[in-house]
Amino acid sequence: MIISNDAINIEIFNTPKLVDDYNKEIKSSINEFVQAFKITEVKLDISFCSKDEIKDLNKKFRNKEAPTNVLSFPDIAFQGIRKNCMGEIIISMDVIEEEVLDTSKREIDHLIHLLIHSMLHLLGYKHDLENDAILMERKEIEFLSKIGIQNPYK
Repeated sequence: MIISNDAINIEIFNTPKLVDDYNKEIKSSINEFVQAFKITEVKLDISFCSKDEIKDLNKKFRNKEAPTNVLSFPDIAFQGIRKNCMGEIIISMDVIEEEVLDTSKREIDHLIHLLIHSMLHLLGYKHDLENDAILMERKEIEFLSKIGIQNPYK
């Protein structure tokens, strides 16, 4: 699947059914994100993989022995906040499906949240330090509320 316009060029690999089913909602969320953060260019590859595959990637790139829901790989080194969003995002639907079990979260809302979270990383936002985490979380919550998704941290 490809999402493309003048400012956005996103190619999605191993597209799960959820993404196909909510194609319009995902495209709309990305377009809103680009406008809200005044992004000049988006050039992304988004790949979906299994829980085992993302666990291996998490070990290789972050030295963490556990699966995670999403990984972000920027095209350029972090040097503050940028106005372009370029890189690669890898998402495990297996992990996302597990995370929404026994919650009131819709699977698509959780996926969009993680996509926005990853795109913020590619813009240069981080959460390694407490102040950075507070800022990034605030940006996520504010944006998600604008597109009708409740605070994912509650």
